[in-house]
Amino acid sequence: MRKYWAILSAALFIFSASAQASESKEAGPSPYAKLETLTVNLEGLTQYLQVNMVLKVAKPEISESIKNWNPVIRHELILLLSSQKGEELATLEGKKKVMSAIKAAINKILKLDDKTGVSDVLFETFVIQ
Repeated sequence: MRKYWAILSAALFIFSASAQASESKEAGPSPYAKLETLTVNLEGLTQYLQVNMVLKVAKPEISESIKNWNPVIRHELILLLSSQKGEELATLEGKKKVMSAIKAAINKILKLDDKTGVSDVLFETFVIQ
């Protein structure tokens, strides 16, 4: 019975040590910056777009810059997205084109490029109605 408890204790110790190690890795700064939901009228005013985005950044410190520049970023994204046509955004090609434009617009505001600033735009939701 003692041997059983010794093995169980050792297994629990190893499991808790590995869990703590993985928690410490996950607790570090994130390479992603989440933007607030954007809702815009699309060109023609008959449709609207509601989108949630996450930006993949080159360094976690860029997330802080994105927070600081949030009003300007939101303004530029509203102008950019509201100039789009629903038919174009409904296609995969259209989404990729607007992803590239969003990335370029944000990097221009931050005075960075793809390698030092926002490297990718990820859509969490993308609703055209």
